Amino acid sequence: MKEPSLSEEETRRIVKDLTGKYDAGGSDIEYWKGITEGPLRERALAVLETSRKYGTKDEARPTNSPATDTAVRTWTTGKDDGSDRWILGAHEVQGYTVGDASNKVELRWSLYHQQRPGAPWLTAFIANAPETTALPQVAVGPDGQALSGADTTGLAADPATVCGQHGDYLNTDAGAGGVKWSQDVTKTKEALAGSLTRIREEVGKGGKVDIGIDVNRTPHGPVWRTTDGGALVACTTVNKVYKELAPGTSATFSSSGWAGTTGIPWASYTQRIMNLTVLKIPTGASGEVSVAASSRLPYSFEGTKHTG
Repeated sequence: MKEPSLSEEETRRIVKDLTGKYDAGGSDIEYWKGITEGPLRERALAVLETSRKYGTKDEARPTNSPATDTAVRTWTTGKDDGSDRWILGAHEVQGYTVGDASNKVELRWSLYHQQRPGAPWLTAFIANAPETTALPQVAVGPDGQALSGADTTGLAADPATVCGQHGDYLNTDAGAGGVKWSQDVTKTKEALAGSLTRIREEVGKGGKVDIGIDVNRTPHGPVWRTTDGGALVACTTVNKVYKELAPGTSATFSSSGWAGTTGIPWASYTQRIMNLTVLKIPTGASGEVSVAASSRLPYSFEGTKHTG
């Protein structure tokens, strides 16, 4: 079954519609299954499970709902041969932190997927660029479709393995893995190491800390080629931090990403955070792989209340 190429107007409508539905949220499992797939569906269902476990129905949401800017930029990949199609959307959103009415404008990069002709479009991936002017520089062919895949041998890293290498480099002692990482990536690794030191200090003498990571080594969606010959790939990991406070002590959250977990003294808890990262791979063996956009989203929480 062939399906005509999407017009710019149609693509913008899809992105704006799904963004509104995602930001509106909800406590119904079928709702999330109807608008998301992949990492975002997995994350949404995990958050719902956590919220219900602690006696609430809804995820802790911003005091003011984000608003999608009308200036949506989109790039579409896929052929009219019945295969699946992807949209990469970029647009400004006005976000608010939970419990804080201050406005923050971000440039959101999102991936949307249609699994087969006639199937619904689903939101699969969301990451925020460091600057609102940092639009994806996606290469487009004569047919107006985004260029994806093609020959990747001239790139600074292999798109098929770079997600796993990035996760390993940041969170383990595996080293650079043959990839030249940008200074920003190196600084992030150093910051994570410092964070681990602080966590161990926070639990106090007699406390315990366990750190883990689940790396999805396969990029999510296509390899998006850029106008300079490079590529963009979407990567996901889930970090786990287990804290057991020193005997007789507890930790209490004033805010968190999980409804029902604040204001409670916890003797121990496990937090999982989903990291969604778009890596920019340049051409040439000496090129540095950097982060083009990234998000850290609450995934799951398990805790034991302090009873002392």
